[in-house]
This record gives sequence, structure tokens and C-alpha cells, in this order.
Amino acid sequence: MRTAWRTSKFWLPSSERAASKENCTVAADTEEGKRPFLDAIVIHANKLTLFRLHYKPYWIMSDAAALSALAYAWAFSRRFPTVSGLGLTVAVLAALFVYKIGLEAKAALGKTAARSFLQDCLLFIIPSFLIVSLLFKQPLSLAFAFFGTLMPLYGCLARVGCFLGGCCFGKPSPSGVLYPRTIFESAGHGCRRFSASPNPGTRVFPVQLVEAGAQATLFAILATAVWQFPGTAGYIFWMYLSLYAVVRFILDFYRTTSARPRHYGFSEAQLVCVGVQAVSLTILACL
Repeated sequence: MRTAWRTSKFWLPSSERAASKENCTVAADTEEGKRPFLDAIVIHANKLTLFRLHYKPYWIMSDAAALSALAYAWAFSRRFPTVSGLGLTVAVLAALFVYKIGLEAKAALGKTAARSFLQDCLLFIIPSFLIVSLLFKQPLSLAFAFFGTLMPLYGCLARVGCFLGGCCFGKPSPSGVLYPRTIFESAGHGCRRFSASPNPGTRVFPVQLVEAGAQATLFAILATAVWQFPGTAGYIFWMYLSLYAVVRFILDFYRTTSARPRHYGFSEAQLVCVGVQAVSLTILACL
């Protein structure tokens, strides 16, 4: 058995031999209790259950993001009484609902159903939030200041979910995370659609955590700005879009997984970032 395994391994392509060797090393480390920190987090997160059902870590963080959005809506309305807390809550719930419907519609039409934070915000979330805010006659400068600070808060938690779920990871890296094979195996999704990216077979750079950190930083800066200086409310939303476009454009060079094709060496998200940056800077210059 051992000789046959060595012989078959010898004939594997070099890339597969390297991945196989690394998997064996990780397995040995696991047996000795030396599992790397990030690996251990991913493994334990993917073992969680709720009412005896597998609770995927992406949905854990997605639900945490949704609850955080509702809590932040309440806090924002307390800080700025002219804004309706009920209106913000309804707007957030409506945006999430329209987002869900939009993803299902894309899947039904045979389009790419994968989530894309920036594109989906532009297509589904922002328009629905704006419509509900208008219906509640919210002061739009403050409503959009809320949304410009909510997006990095939600995006931070969502990217942690991407890291734990095994999607949107970066390029191969010896100091990165090695995802367990089991999270890439097909399974029933129920009413909540999520699929990990294709198994990289090697350690990959956790670029999702870098983006999560950037989003958390943007939230801290912009929320502090509007909280302490309400006169900046009209700038917050466009400042967020401009700053996030820079972050996403740079980080996409370190991502290797995408359900969408690249054009002239740039990802679809990067091309969208260029357009978003142009619009954001133009509006900021006119304010």
C-alpha cells in the first residue's frame, strides 16, 4: 500500500505533488495539535450547527451583519432625531429582501449568481434603500450618511464570512490558510444559496481578512466624522464609495477566484471601481 502510494504520487504533476505534500504536512500537524491558527478557526467554524442543522459560517456572519445593521439604525436615529429609526429599519430590511430576490432572479435567468459586494450594492441595495427613504421622507443627507457608514460595517462582517466559508480567497501563499477539502464538497443549500469557490488545493492568502480590516477602518473613520461633525453628512456616502473603490481595486490584484471573467487583465469589479471613482470624485468636487 505504501509503495503504491509513493509510485502514484511520483507521477503527479509538480503542482499537485506540492499540494499533496502540504496536505500531508497539515494532517501531521493536526495530529500533533500544531494546526495553524487560521486553519483551526476555519475548521471549527464549519462544524457549527443550529437546531441540529449545519449553520454555514458565511450565513453566521451574514446574519450578524444584518442584526448589526438594525442595531446601528436604532443608534443612528437616537443620535440624529430628525431621522426616523423605523424608516431606517424598513429601508435596511427592504434592501436585504430586494438583494435576495435579485440573486435568485440572476440564478433563474442563468446569469452569474455569485455575490459581489460593490456591484450588488449598486444594482439592488442602494436603489431600494433610496426608494424607502423617499417614502419615509427622510432627510437624504443624513439617510445617506447612515448608509455610507453602514456599508463598511456590513461589508466587514460579510468578508469575514467569505473567509470562513472559503470564497473570494487570494493567491497561493505558504503563510496563508489551507481550507479543508470538505467545505468544497457539494451539499444542499436549502433556501439559502451559498457555494465556496473552487478548491485551490494549497494555502492561499486570506485577502478577505485584509478587506474586512479595511472596511472596519473606513467605518470607524466615517462614523466618527458624521457623529462628531454632522455637517459632513452630505459627503460621507460619496467618500465611502471613493475610498472603497480604491481598496477594492488594489485588493483584486491579489484575488485569484472570481465567477466573472477578466477584461484586459482587470476584473469586472476593478472596472466598476473605475466608474464609481469617477462619479464619486465628480460629485464630491461639486458639493
